[in-house]
Amino acid sequence: MPTDVLSTRQVAQLLGVGEATVKRWADAGEIDCFRTPGGHRKFRLRDLTFFVHKRHYQVAGPLPADLPEAAQGPAAVAQLERIAMAGDIDSCVALLAVMRLRGPTLDELFDTVVSPALFSIGSRWEKGEISIAEEHVASQTLIDVIARAQPLAEPPGEPVRPDRGVAVVAAVAGDQHDIGARMAGCLLRARGFEVLAPLAQTPARDLADLMQRSRAALTVITCTVPVDVAAVAEQVELCASVVRHSGGRVVVGGAGMRMVKLPPEVKLVANMRELVAESETAGRKRSAPRSATARV
Repeated sequence: MPTDVLSTRQVAQLLGVGEATVKRWADAGEIDCFRTPGGHRKFRLRDLTFFVHKRHYQVAGPLPADLPEAAQGPAAVAQLERIAMAGDIDSCVALLAVMRLRGPTLDELFDTVVSPALFSIGSRWEKGEISIAEEHVASQTLIDVIARAQPLAEPPGEPVRPDRGVAVVAAVAGDQHDIGARMAGCLLRARGFEVLAPLAQTPARDLADLMQRSRAALTVITCTVPVDVAAVAEQVELCASVVRHSGGRVVVGGAGMRMVKLPPEVKLVANMRELVAESETAGRKRSAPRSATARV
């Protein structure tokens, strides 16, 4: 895997601090960085991970010492679940960064670690092993982690510019679960889409209107468990009709969508990796990165 290079902004986002703090750490030699010909600080992900371990990162709590040996698998899922149950956002982000450094892409980690952890948390609540308050703490922690994880999906070097068109991301009307949609939004932003995310329980007509007004190149709709399969099918068909007249593409995902008969214009994806692959041919072609010397 190529060395991942992060900007000051990306490091600040991952660690949950201001850019000035990151610059101060770098200037003091606490976290290694290098400078581009234009003088901009750049950070290697491995150096960021070393900093987190060395400092026992204390912004909100220490990084757990018992990190799983593998970047994926039951041990990694259990570790993320345990930290999320404790509400420790910073340690969850740091754990994902360590896993990312070991090879998997963020979409792979969403599929093989984050989603299984969420499923386990939900199953434990259904069995009465944890309270709804505990389930909410863990789920909200992972929502916050997803919001901060975008730098782990961005390509190294140049900052991502929203130059590939608009992507609309939402959960179907009646679905209160929008974590899948949040993952999709995170990954699409990292790939250069301007993401409009109404997220949970978006009324069908409002979603179709937003697609038309924004001239969406890509629309992603998620459904965890449909309350009304016929209503979900009607909403998907309405979005497909927008595509027929205005162009663009509709991609759907989630267990609930497997129960719905989809129109031919709509693509069902099984996971975030398939969504990323589908997005590669959607929207405008990504702009070629400028050289470091061209930056001001």
